[in-house]
Amino acid sequence: MTEVFFVLLEEYADWEAASIAAVLNQEEGFTVKTVSNEKQAIHSMGGFSTLPDYTLAEACQKDFGALILIGGKSWRTNKAEAVTALVEKAEQQGAVIAAICDATVYLGSLGLLNDSKHTSNQLQDLKEYAGDRYTGGNHFVETQAIRANNLITANGTGYLEFAREILLALQAMSEKEVAQWYNFFKLGYYEALKQDLRSLGDGKK
Repeated sequence: MTEVFFVLLEEYADWEAASIAAVLNQEEGFTVKTVSNEKQAIHSMGGFSTLPDYTLAEACQKDFGALILIGGKSWRTNKAEAVTALVEKAEQQGAVIAAICDATVYLGSLGLLNDSKHTSNQLQDLKEYAGDRYTGGNHFVETQAIRANNLITANGTGYLEFAREILLALQAMSEKEVAQWYNFFKLGYYEALKQDLRSLGDGKK
């Protein structure tokens, strides 16, 4: 069973985690585990309370397939400093590293975005916060989400695209199944159904 770690810091953006966690945790061979600074309840921006499965220190002692950093209001505080060791462990393991919203700025401050295509909420904000540690401005792409090998980044509104890229990177589903899942939530039930029917019709020609 491949464990996928979701790092949730205080005041995390619950909507950014929900889509990918729900689909991934139901796929055979994968299980979602939450990770935070301490093993006590943390609170989302929407007011949900989550009791983490692992502390950051405990997570560093385990093997995992992906490290997903969910955005929120704590990535520019000292709570984020302790995440660095887990990111380094993910790099050593060759695990997928995925960050969305302000967690991308955190990765920028570690220098992880310097040599790969990536995105974030705003390039200027990324430059200002990460400072000299970020030299990857020429690799910045204005898009919802982007995958470069095992690195995935997304802006705060790109949670569905973020989820799609994670599913593809982990090969949790076939590409066709990922596309169907994405269209279902992106287009809405009826439009996605129409698209599926059109695809079936085209396949019979």
